[in-house]
Amino acid sequence: MNPSFATSSDGAQIAYECCGNGPAIILLHGGGGCRQEWREAGYIERLQNDFTVVSLDLRGHGESSLSTDPTDYTVTKMVQDILAVADACRVEQFALCGMSHGGKTGQYLAIHSRRVDRFILMSAPLGPGTSPQLRLEIAEFTAHWSSVLQAQCDGTLDLSSLPREDQEFLQNFKVAAMLGWGPAMLKWPSVRPTDFTCPVLWLIGSEDHQVMESVREFESALEGSPFQVHIFPGLDHGQVFDEIERVFPVMRAFLR
Repeated sequence: MNPSFATSSDGAQIAYECCGNGPAIILLHGGGGCRQEWREAGYIERLQNDFTVVSLDLRGHGESSLSTDPTDYTVTKMVQDILAVADACRVEQFALCGMSHGGKTGQYLAIHSRRVDRFILMSAPLGPGTSPQLRLEIAEFTAHWSSVLQAQCDGTLDLSSLPREDQEFLQNFKVAAMLGWGPAMLKWPSVRPTDFTCPVLWLIGSEDHQVMESVREFESALEGSPFQVHIFPGLDHGQVFDEIERVFPVMRAFLR
């Protein structure tokens, strides 16, 4: 399906699709992904009979505006992107569902806007914008790929000299944009369960160790908060999204 485009407050163009009828739900994909993943996994097909389903490409992803500048990926700008899409779809109140990086992004909108009436957080931890492990990974990624892209820009890059996995990564992902939004996350603020006022469904795989650690860290704060926590035994980070037969019934019950 060809996308429509919403213009965010700073002029960024955000690609989105809208289908179905009923109460609105906005879907935010994971890091390095795109809006089509929700359709390919079967979520849109299952939601569109009962909901107005809006899926979008986060900036730096898919067909939305790309930038290598970390200042273009602040929490404020990311939140304004989602609201620009909601406005373009003439949606005032909506449920919000974010997977991994989309969940980290969506939580800032959920805690600051009354327009979000419920929030589904999939495979994403609470707490700081980046964990110590993720900070290390971002630093390593930036150090490695900055030199590769500089050589590509200078016309001195010999692709055949790169390891095969690097060649495939460069072909399949928007590395330049990742050098923008990855470091930007280092400045994203911390979020706690008590920051939320809307109902939240936290979907976690028992083998997603980083998110399970976050559950244990905030166990006491979850009591009395608007959170429902659902842990899927045996699932890892990505499987919480992929295993739709197990996950969707829990989502659907929450959305009702």
